Amino acid sequence: MVYIRSKVVKGESYSYLVKSNWIKKRKTSEQETIKYLGRTANVTLNDIPPEYRDSKSVLSYLASSELDIESREEYLVNTRQNLLKFLLEGNFEDVTLLCRGFLNFSKIGYFFDEVLRPVMYEIGSLWKSKQLDVGAEHIATNTAMRLIEGLAITSKVKSRGKTILICTPNGEHHLLPCIMIETFLSQNGYKIINLSPSAPTKSIIAQVLESKPDLVLISITLPDNINSAKRLAGELKELKSPVLIGGQAVQEGKKFGHAQVMGSPTMLELMKIIKNKV
Repeated sequence: MVYIRSKVVKGESYSYLVKSNWIKKRKTSEQETIKYLGRTANVTLNDIPPEYRDSKSVLSYLASSELDIESREEYLVNTRQNLLKFLLEGNFEDVTLLCRGFLNFSKIGYFFDEVLRPVMYEIGSLWKSKQLDVGAEHIATNTAMRLIEGLAITSKVKSRGKTILICTPNGEHHLLPCIMIETFLSQNGYKIINLSPSAPTKSIIAQVLESKPDLVLISITLPDNINSAKRLAGELKELKSPVLIGGQAVQEGKKFGHAQVMGSPTMLELMKIIKNKV
């Protein structure tokens, strides 16, 4: 196992890349210095020998410090590659470790936008081009779902006093985007009612009448479900409920009657849109 160790000399922190070797005969570990990295504040991914740049402990350490733009992008690329590998393996333990390490220096919305979303898009693209069979796609998606559910907050968050109902039109079975949005918005103080995936229109209407949400979010991943979403938005118009429609299947500026179409915004962009809407 390799990791970065730091020590303070005359008030200045210096770092070393070290390797822990298990000595079986003595039943103890021994540290081997691989490379002196210099001042801790100046260490970047480029200072790490290429063969060790994928190490989880190294990436986690670097993620907790300020990286320059080039090094941060390299870190993001490595993180996405590792996440893709772990998801396809169904390796929930390493997926969780990777995510927790990333969240040591960043917020959950940034993780969703810059890591998880691009990886899930790539998995979808691999499946669509028949480079990935449906079983492997399901393993990756289910592992990602477990990860997101595990990120649910346990402590109380100050409520904004607003309720948002999330749903997909009838026939739309993609749940992952809705779970990401639910987790993100919940952690930002919104009460969420999640009816996805593919609830019948009458069930969505009944829930809107009962819970009277401040906003309805409709997520569409596949273009085949656009007409179904238009019909749902038309039904909701009669209830005078503010409606936002987004997802991979729609582009910002498209017309859906009274509903506002937002395309596929980042989590922070979504927050701004919601604040302006409700």
